[in-house]
Amino acid sequence: MPVTHPDLGFDGPIPFPRQYLDYFQLFNARDFFEAHEVLEDLWIMETSPARNYYKGLIMVAVAILHWQRGNTAGAYRLYRDGMSYLEPYPATYEGFDLGPFRDRLRDLFRPLAADPKGTPPAPPEGDLPVLELRAVAG
Repeated sequence: MPVTHPDLGFDGPIPFPRQYLDYFQLFNARDFFEAHEVLEDLWIMETSPARNYYKGLIMVAVAILHWQRGNTAGAYRLYRDGMSYLEPYPATYEGFDLGPFRDRLRDLFRPLAADPKGTPPAPPEGDLPVLELRAVAG
């Protein structure tokens, strides 16, 4: 059932599951643990091709969390694996500009990719991407 979500700029019905919308809101609030938790509830039940997309989003949120907590090796591993789940999807998917998000993550994680066992500081919150969803016609 479509829901409204004014916090994400929608004031009418939109065709996304509540957990997907909540992920975006929680990610933007920099609550990466809860973002991962809420989307995991949807991922567990999902059987469509979106399943691996959700898994990739979950993994990159947790990658940022691990980096913030100083676990750079775990952060890099989760980022790498999460990106492998997101790569097969088109640049725009489920109302989200996924292509620019992937590009931003590559830039963000470049210091870890260059030295996965190093300890570069986590990026400032202002450098983290802000996710925006668009309503999809249909």
